[in-house]
Amino acid sequence: MAETVIQLKRSTTTATPTSLSIGEPAYSYSSNTLFIGSPGGHALQIGGFAQDQLLIYGAKHANLAFDQANSAATSDFTQASFKHANQAFDAANTSQTHANKGFDHANAGFDVANTKFASAGGTVTGDVTIQGGLTVEGTTTTVDSTTVKIADNILTLNSAIDQASAPILDAGIEIDRGSSANVILKYSESDDKWQLTNDGTNFVNIAADSGEVYANGAFVQANAAFDHANAGFDAANTNATSATAAQTHADQAFEHANAGFDIANTDVTGVSVSGGAIHLGTANTHASFHLAANGRVLSANSTVIGNLPTSALTSGTLGVARGGTGAATHTTNGVLLGQGASAITTASSSTEGHILTINGSGVPTFSMLEGGTF
Repeated sequence: MAETVIQLKRSTTTATPTSLSIGEPAYSYSSNTLFIGSPGGHALQIGGFAQDQLLIYGAKHANLAFDQANSAATSDFTQASFKHANQAFDAANTSQTHANKGFDHANAGFDVANTKFASAGGTVTGDVTIQGGLTVEGTTTTVDSTTVKIADNILTLNSAIDQASAPILDAGIEIDRGSSANVILKYSESDDKWQLTNDGTNFVNIAADSGEVYANGAFVQANAAFDHANAGFDAANTNATSATAAQTHADQAFEHANAGFDIANTDVTGVSVSGGAIHLGTANTHASFHLAANGRVLSANSTVIGNLPTSALTSGTLGVARGGTGAATHTTNGVLLGQGASAITTASSSTEGHILTINGSGVPTFSMLEGGTF
């Protein structure tokens, strides 16, 4: 099976290319060296015989340096240095221990300073301003202030309810009236309605949303009935002669309507029209008529030719200027190439491994990929 051959830029006589584009690879058979292009057009060596020798030379010297380092590690001087390093490490650990003790004492002093106001509770006699948020987790909160100002325009009650659970408890506002029964405004979960009580015992629903709609609808209907009643009264008081004349006109209109209906339903058999073309629409449309069973024209319209199905086009070749290819056939497995206003042509190849490239004239053609010579 053939494979796609990719040939780098190459030379059998020149040892080094004079210039390469950034990232462009090249190979010189003369110097047995691989090159890659760098900024400025320079050719950098990246492989080949010379590079291999340099790597071998560098590895050899690296091994020698490693052997010398291992030999030096066994000397008395190295062992003495290692001993001093251990002593310095022990001293550093001792300093760290003292630092940890100082940190513990500082934390203890911080804890004492923070317990000046006992966490179990206490009394503050002066004014207190809290810059951050305030969370109260007790079961009862009592406010004896005579004036309470809250910036939030919506108060949320029953906020401790599980957000995944359905509500079962009523919520609202209760007013303490001393010796009289307290009054309550609440939302009843059992009735799904807002309710209020004026005696502390009996609750009534607050008007439903639909009440106003029903009231407005009834008002409109009442006004309409009143208007119809007035119209009927006026009609009843109309002169009897006028009523007779209206009846006569109505009868005549009925007869004319029947005559027109009979004419409209007459079959077109035997009906003749003047010869000649019937035009409907424009040059880019065609006429369409819808007839009844007796031949009557029910409707007439036009259809844009651009909306015709492609099956209606049965001959000719659509040119490039009209959005077509300008060609009746194309080469099997070929690639279509635009030719401006001329018909589209085809580039093809039967050689396995060929790819589509651009030749020296800028024309697409199938060939092996190669980078040229230097």
